[in-house]
Amino acid sequence: MNGIRSLAALAGLLVALGAQAHGPAVSRYRVTEVIPPASATSDCLPGYTHGATINTINDFGVVNGTVQCYSQVDVAANILQFNTATFVAATWFGAVELPQSVPGFTFSYTLNNRGEAFGYEAPFDTGGLYGTKWSLAGGRERIFDDPACEFIRFSGAVDGNARYTVGWALRPDPIFLPFVLCISNRWVIRDSAGVVTDGPLNGTPYGLNAFDVAVGTSNNSAIRYHLPTAQIRVLHAADSAHGAEATTINDLGESAGRVTTNSLPDQFNQCDPGVAVRWDRNGREQVLPHLPGAVSSHAFGVGYDGEVVGDSGAGQYCPYYDNSGERAVLWKDGRAWNLNSLIPPSAGITLTYAFSVNRRGQITASGYDNDEPLTQCAQSQFDPDTAGVVVTVSPCHMTRAYVLTPVGR
Repeated sequence: MNGIRSLAALAGLLVALGAQAHGPAVSRYRVTEVIPPASATSDCLPGYTHGATINTINDFGVVNGTVQCYSQVDVAANILQFNTATFVAATWFGAVELPQSVPGFTFSYTLNNRGEAFGYEAPFDTGGLYGTKWSLAGGRERIFDDPACEFIRFSGAVDGNARYTVGWALRPDPIFLPFVLCISNRWVIRDSAGVVTDGPLNGTPYGLNAFDVAVGTSNNSAIRYHLPTAQIRVLHAADSAHGAEATTINDLGESAGRVTTNSLPDQFNQCDPGVAVRWDRNGREQVLPHLPGAVSSHAFGVGYDGEVVGDSGAGQYCPYYDNSGERAVLWKDGRAWNLNSLIPPSAGITLTYAFSVNRRGQITASGYDNDEPLTQCAQSQFDPDTAGVVVTVSPCHMTRAYVLTPVGR
């Protein structure tokens, strides 16, 4: 209840703030660490990482973040369980955990300028994932739950504006009709009247702009989707050796993502190395360079002065938990900048990922404190010899979340 009252107080403050336009290019940033609320880490297993990441930052400087930690690790019994909690934060009010209906875990993908966060909640008692929208005024609503799917109820709300919310959900696969077998993942769209319709099949949206254009994936291809007309434009088509994903779009119609080399048996290409790309408003593709010595890159956020942010490095995205071999990147004017070279050395941190950039040029990033002792990370892997899951533990960095603000702003 205290969290809901705190969120309600924030809603009034947002109305008084105006988003600042991003001016000339910048080359230096000051760093602010975002500390998650104590409630989000209270159930974390001692001795193991409880890292925080920031997913997006809106034009008012408010971020949505996630804490993921371990609730149980038993190597001998090969048991591994996680806790995930989501929160909103800003330098001017601190951090507040987003509420949930019943005990479970939560995750949010995005936070828009209307003060709405989109994600899912996963109750411990019923299982499944339920697409959810939160507001900074304290509201919480499940928006993509389909009871017809019975025990296979999985959905997530990904992004939204004043007219639409986009997400993903398991829905009945047409090849099994008239039987209801919810095993097909597809886009779902909800309009302002609450009507939910199906979108592209075999994929998920990643972002939606103010002009009702969303980007994401379908059949391993990167696509742009105009919600009012249901028109699809393929930004980069998949083939037998490559996949692609569009991960972000701004209000200018510019988007970014990556093209992957399908070298690993991973349905969603999350573990595959790739190359970051940017698409202009007309869909023209620009390949973004790796950092020197790197072999892979992600692009996660696109700004309003030609910036794209992401990471570049060894491309060993799985099974490494903290990905300490990656480096956060700012692409500008066709050049890849290591963001660690654009922050004060006195910060004493290493930035590994950059996730989003707003109109003020603020960037969200994750990384680690160079002087902090290593902690422990656990992971589960399939053992082909036993056809079972094996849990292992190894040293890792504690992941921390940061906001980078251009100097002088």
